[in-house]
Amino acid sequence: MGEPTYVLGTVPPYSSGQNATIPQIGAAPYRYFQGADLAWMMMSSALVLLMVPGIALFYSGVSKSRFALSQAWLPIMSTAIVGLEWYLWGYSIAFSNSPSSRVFWGSTDGIALHNVLFRPVRSSGDLQTEGPVIPELVYALFQGMFACFTASLVSGAAICKDRPGHFLVFILLWTTFVYNPIARWTWNPEGWSNSMGALDFAGGTAVHICAGATVLAHSVYHRCLPKVEAFLERILGGPRSPAGPPTTNSNGVSADQTLVAAHSRVADQPGQEPSHNVENVLLGTLLLWIGWFGFNGGSALGANLRAVSACVSTHLSACAGGVTLCILQLLPGSVAPGRARDRTGDGSVFMWSIVEFCNGAVVGLICITPAAGYVPHQISPVFGIIGALICSHVTSISVKLGDTHGIIVYHGVGGLIGMFLTGCFARKNVAHLDGFTNIKGGGWDGHWVTLGWQIADALAGMGWAFTITLVILLLLEPFMYLSRDKRARYPIEHGGKLTDEWTIQEAVEMSEVPSRRTLPR
Repeated sequence: MGEPTYVLGTVPPYSSGQNATIPQIGAAPYRYFQGADLAWMMMSSALVLLMVPGIALFYSGVSKSRFALSQAWLPIMSTAIVGLEWYLWGYSIAFSNSPSSRVFWGSTDGIALHNVLFRPVRSSGDLQTEGPVIPELVYALFQGMFACFTASLVSGAAICKDRPGHFLVFILLWTTFVYNPIARWTWNPEGWSNSMGALDFAGGTAVHICAGATVLAHSVYHRCLPKVEAFLERILGGPRSPAGPPTTNSNGVSADQTLVAAHSRVADQPGQEPSHNVENVLLGTLLLWIGWFGFNGGSALGANLRAVSACVSTHLSACAGGVTLCILQLLPGSVAPGRARDRTGDGSVFMWSIVEFCNGAVVGLICITPAAGYVPHQISPVFGIIGALICSHVTSISVKLGDTHGIIVYHGVGGLIGMFLTGCFARKNVAHLDGFTNIKGGGWDGHWVTLGWQIADALAGMGWAFTITLVILLLLEPFMYLSRDKRARYPIEHGGKLTDEWTIQEAVEMSEVPSRRTLPR
């Protein structure tokens, strides 16, 4: 029996097979760019930006109330810093292509978005093939939102560790030397990973593995920080002290003693203590979920059927991840370490965990990110289920390393799972849903070499992010050491205003010593 025949109205065709110079495109852009593609890409850019307040609310909600303000503010401020960096030199490093550009580093062609306007961009990276294109300025906007969101993810590493000003300096250098090179080899046609055939649709390596490895390096570094400070004391002199006497609280306890006691406390760890504001966690997750449609769907770089498939896969994976992790909490402890019981301790009564559902949904979104435009939507729930099962059993890694938001596990491990499964289930017919993208497929299509490149790309991204992050922290430490005081001498913020002179833990102690006054510098 033959295929059914449908009566359809014809769609006005796009212009194809035409040669045009940049001035010719600029004179009549409507002849070369489809309005639907432009509208979808601009909407997708806005949806990705919506994920920044989503992650701010999520971080704020899972933190203790005394850390909530800083955890809501740092992602927003990181976005502003990285937005300027992307405009000035970030896009040039990641995506400029000229005779002077390199595999890991771009040229000066796109600095301050110079000459970034009409040049056509296609998701396949091959402008010699037929198909619709978008102008480069729209592409620069969309990719800039990715850089901002990745930086906002990394901001979760600063809790109890970095002063706000110190972290913002770090994130500026980190975006330049860590994120931009990884984005270049992932999405730029000249990047080694892209050229070899690795498949990373929307940032499994460039966003999630990169963020997870960065937080891992940050956590390891701060565990070794006392040794680094001891070395700097021998080189640069003893610990700096304020130019005035330390103040004491009403019980006669000095600020130094108070701060020492603060460092011995156990921070809020994932799964150990309840989140202070579950409503913020839920709202943040919903904003992330909505924004992820632009994150993955927009990576098709056009309003086409591939974008639709990516959105459906994204939604199904998030649903499967949330339900799986929620159900795991109802199983015996040997199956799910985080079994939830009621407040009375009655083992026969269980509670549905809102936070665990949110964590599971986010894990599902992370795992499907590199695969959304490559795998059939029928298989996408597998990504959420496998991701939730594995991540729920390795959260102890984040706990031991002081990763209070679980970024190492949920984003780092989740990204690794997504890259691996993409190599197994990628289909060339799914990638071709946009009408012009051609790939060799993954293991399902009998092309198992893709799986090897997936693993190589993921490990390379993890190694680069981990190593360069440690180098940046080590290079910054002498300057931070000279500006840092061993005494918690600065008052906490007033009226919702933050200062640049305290760590988050110092701010906590300021709130517990109301009689504290500012000491002269």
